[in-house]
Amino acid sequence: PLPRAAQILGSSVAVGATSMCQKAVMFLTGSVDPTFGLSEDYASVRSMSKTYDAVLFTYSLGSDADTLKVKKLACENRGVFYPVPDNADLGGIMSAYIKYFAYGQEMCSASFLSYTSATGGQTLLAGCMAAYDRTGPNPDLLGVTCMDTNLLTDVGQWNATAGWPFFVCTASDMTKQCRQLDLKECHRQKIRAAHSAQSVCNIDSEQQTYSTATASTVCPCRDQGCQDDPAFRDEKGYFCDTWVGDDCKAAAASWGYSDAGLKEVQEKCKRSCGLCDWSSGACPGNSSVECPMIPVAPECRACLGRTSGVDIEQNQMACPPGAPRNIAPTDLPPSDAAAPVLPQLGLLALMIATAAAA
Repeated sequence: PLPRAAQILGSSVAVGATSMCQKAVMFLTGSVDPTFGLSEDYASVRSMSKTYDAVLFTYSLGSDADTLKVKKLACENRGVFYPVPDNADLGGIMSAYIKYFAYGQEMCSASFLSYTSATGGQTLLAGCMAAYDRTGPNPDLLGVTCMDTNLLTDVGQWNATAGWPFFVCTASDMTKQCRQLDLKECHRQKIRAAHSAQSVCNIDSEQQTYSTATASTVCPCRDQGCQDDPAFRDEKGYFCDTWVGDDCKAAAASWGYSDAGLKEVQEKCKRSCGLCDWSSGACPGNSSVECPMIPVAPECRACLGRTSGVDIEQNQMACPPGAPRNIAPTDLPPSDAAAPVLPQLGLLALMIATAAAA
């Protein structure tokens, strides 16, 4: 099943059928193939994880399940191993993976969601923001708060105005923007320990260093002053956050970038490329700083560079009519030419389940 997961990830990235922000593989099993376990087997999975920047979450089903191989797969691929006892809440345990991504990326701009009211069938539009506990050096997610724009104006009337297409475009830009996942083994061990002592990894020296990490352990942190240049587009027209999850130092051969173009990406997109410095040891300071102020852009990304997927109205991203200018590239890269029009989500998660042996 795991080689098939690699094929799906590769195909999805190639045709632009995913936002390519974050990728995860969720592997559920009640038994493991007895022929799996050679060093080359694990090496193949590590190669897939590295190539596609995919995190591997593994789940062993049942109290009698063989957990050693399943746990090793997660520990070697930046993931979390979840033992699932008999009669446990599988849905609740599986949904816990979202904590991994919430812990590692700080959301500093609003996301917008269009939905239908449960009473009356009215179309509603909500703007949502994450809330964090900043009393410690590493911000902890408290939850998400949302407000319906319908409290301010009637969306049905608003979408008939001349400014509606611009709002849709800018709100879509904010909602679809990728964020770099900043996690080291210290953070991952805290996430694992919060679920179960069985989930804590001890494979390499860094994992062993933080094998006793608790909720109060202070982990290293990124330099928050290190940010992308929001106006930068690379030589193919892509914005910095498009590089989240990709190797900014080794893309020249894969995607046809010049050496100079790749060097400029590394200079302008340090945050998305994961090139910002980590603190040496525990994060300094007694509290985390507030999110940097992100101003609303005066122009839509679709008017300035390459965008993909659909907007918050499920229409293909496009420069709105009446925009002051449209300088976006009009040619499509070969990998995008046949891309389907799909929602651009922040996470591509593949779920793989294997049946227990009879």
